[in-house]
Amino acid sequence: MKKLTFSILYIFRLSVENLFGLVKSTLFSAVAVKSNLSDLCVATLNQLIIDFEKYQQVVKKQRKSALTEKLLLADNDRNERFGEIKRNISLHLKGRDAKKKAFAKTLEYFFKPYWDLETKPLNTETALLSEMFGKYNSKSELQSVALNIGIDNMLKELEAANNAYDELYILRMSEGADLPDESATAQKSTLCDSYTEFCKAIEQAANFTPSESVLSLFKNMDELRSKYHALTPNGKDITEEEPVKESESA
Repeated sequence: MKKLTFSILYIFRLSVENLFGLVKSTLFSAVAVKSNLSDLCVATLNQLIIDFEKYQQVVKKQRKSALTEKLLLADNDRNERFGEIKRNISLHLKGRDAKKKAFAKTLEYFFKPYWDLETKPLNTETALLSEMFGKYNSKSELQSVALNIGIDNMLKELEAANNAYDELYILRMSEGADLPDESATAQKSTLCDSYTEFCKAIEQAANFTPSESVLSLFKNMDELRSKYHALTPNGKDITEEEPVKESESA
């Protein structure tokens, strides 16, 4: 029987915001099946909950910047632009023009992984939009489809709006406004360690004492790991410790 191992995730490279999102989503899945977990899994889960609550409080205390309001306006701008694009696609899907309906279906399929990206954390949204435009700009057939239903300029404007947001964010970063203080840095390290221990416990349980609840949780956690791994920079710091043994398997 093939041993189950978690997908690669360089957790120490995650941003403050993305680490928060990963652990919060992990806890949502884990707490739901807590009564079906072993004592060891429950113990590591309880510690993860404690450390997450401490981390959450410290993150909330991060300093604000005069650029915060501009960033929120820039985020609203790109969200409104993306909303307009989705409305146009939906309109053509319901229309009578067969060709435009087919074009809209092609774009709907392409946008499916990104359809709700405006609900994601702001930095995650930026990364997903950049990823989306990287794919879109490399596919001439998609650009042609967008032109045929009249949303090509909307997409160009959305890309520009996302770049404008990212430039503002980098400017705010240069002011030090988005960097956590020493206590947040320490809490981030502690939370990463707790997450690591919980992953090890669940991985062991999935291999040696598997149950429907454990295997379902393992799958959910692995999907989250893959999702957040895609948001980390390529490569690995030589000082970075990988929380779970690296494996090419899912």
